[in-house]
Amino acid sequence: MITDLLSWKPLEAGRPATPLSLTADEGTWIKLADFKTHLNVVLIFFRRMDDNATETFLKTMQTHQARFEALECGIFGVHTARTDKLRDFRSRLGIQFFLLYDPMAFAARGFRASSRVRPICKDTTVVVGKDGNVLYSQRGFPDVEVLLEVIARAEGKDVPAPPAAAAHHTSSSTIRDPGRGPAAVRDIESAEAMLLLQEKDSPYILVDVRTKAEWEREHAPMAQLIPVDELPHRYAELKQTTNIIFVCQGGGRSAAAAEFMTSIGASDVCNVLGGMSEWSGPKVSGA
Repeated sequence: MITDLLSWKPLEAGRPATPLSLTADEGTWIKLADFKTHLNVVLIFFRRMDDNATETFLKTMQTHQARFEALECGIFGVHTARTDKLRDFRSRLGIQFFLLYDPMAFAARGFRASSRVRPICKDTTVVVGKDGNVLYSQRGFPDVEVLLEVIARAEGKDVPAPPAAAAHHTSSSTIRDPGRGPAAVRDIESAEAMLLLQEKDSPYILVDVRTKAEWEREHAPMAQLIPVDELPHRYAELKQTTNIIFVCQGGGRSAAAAEFMTSIGASDVCNVLGGMSEWSGPKVSGA
């Protein structure tokens, strides 16, 4: 019972996949919806970048990438590390497929590939079919042949033969749809945030992503509260995807919130450095 409270079972096969929109390690914007009707997708959520099992599985997927592409299937790894760390990791392993930045494990949570408590990805492999439904979802890293059989069955094809030699597939992928690059998050001081908010007919809004208790202790009077872990489900309440300033207590949670918004296409998104601990504008307390 306690285990069930701390973790959840992977998604059931046959149900619609959760929407996913994340930034790839080299800066492009990847949306799962863009692949519907023409590509199957393997999503590899992984927890650690210093783990032999993770490295071995990602390298094995690279070795067999051509077989997946023959079945019209793309491969993506998903992790909470920032894009520069993911680029270094991908380069070190020599893999060609993209690694996606999932701040605070927002996307992983939707795929039940995260902890219920901590903002981390848990080792989980998910296959999404061309119809947008889950074909396969299991904790851990399965045998590559199992994944190929699942996709081949959905395609009504035979499983492609293994490569003659265990060499990395280095040819340019013909199935990637990298989309457009995400907007960059702009780090600003609280004084600049106040100037932007106080402009005549200012389009900017201030969003506080701390907890309710922190908010009630003190907050900027012009801010609206959406805790960072609720943002993926409530961002529509902002009613805009541009001119957004995020603030938290020290700047970390607001940075993650800003990165999430740019990953789903928002632009002109700012993060207040130092957060409310260094806020130079007016403050109020209470609900």
